[in-house]
Amino acid sequence: MSLKQLTDVEVFVRVVEAGSYASASKLLGISRSHASRLVTQLETRLGVRLLHRSTRRISTTHTGLTFFETASPLLESMRHAEARASAERDEVVGTLRVSLPVSFGRRYLSAEIANFQKRFPELNSLVDLTDRKVDLVAEGYDLAVRGGTIENNSLVAKRLWSFRVLAVGSPTYLDGAPPINRPTDLAKHRCLIYSGMANPRAWRFKKGKEETVVNVNGPVTSNSTDALLDGALAGLGLVYLPDFEVHDHLASGRLRTVIKTHEPITQYFWAVRPHRTHLPARVRAFLEFLGELWPTPPWSEA
Repeated sequence: MSLKQLTDVEVFVRVVEAGSYASASKLLGISRSHASRLVTQLETRLGVRLLHRSTRRISTTHTGLTFFETASPLLESMRHAEARASAERDEVVGTLRVSLPVSFGRRYLSAEIANFQKRFPELNSLVDLTDRKVDLVAEGYDLAVRGGTIENNSLVAKRLWSFRVLAVGSPTYLDGAPPINRPTDLAKHRCLIYSGMANPRAWRFKKGKEETVVNVNGPVTSNSTDALLDGALAGLGLVYLPDFEVHDHLASGRLRTVIKTHEPITQYFWAVRPHRTHLPARVRAFLEFLGELWPTPPWSEA
């Protein structure tokens, strides 16, 4: 139904509810003559008489009563839907649907999101931990936290935190392996491959403005960073993982960085969403929460 049709139907319903054009027009904030014209317009459009009019009072025809009994609850549902939509614009209510990377989400964000939830008891949260790049629009997500490069230009991205991707190995592996003096030496080593990367076997390093890419091979390939980390700690080979995955093991000495001559590649986490405008209050609040979460990320201290 068009906006024009909705207007004349609503005026008709209000006239019937109020019992007169005068009362209905006052309620709607329009003139009595305008209210009368809209009801006449509705009758003309439908081709039926809806109201009996006299100098003293109005009443519905049989058709008018049937139409009123059908239209009135529909208008009430519409008012309720508009009120709910307005509430979601201004209040942190409804259901927040968020996608997070598995390991990072579990290790760093799950407890923080629980604290966020406590601040907004009227909010429901659906938190999906997955390393799959979900389709935000088709799958109905409000927002996703993703690391690395955002390849979909249609998404709106807000930069959050930086991280570095490091090549590391355990002392057990490194003490019995060939020396590593430069990135190209990695080609001689057993490397554990993370299949979730765009180019899993291409390990990148930089020195000044120059970037070096080394193609590596090894005995284990997995889409689980936890599985690869366990393999590296067990001495199976080297692994190329973000610092937030390995910083505690570097601090304890269970892992060591292996490239001293080059710098690791710096990447970023992003909060991505499908729309720039008309964000519900729950999404605006969650974006603000993420932006204020860590002035200095805990993994950057290593």
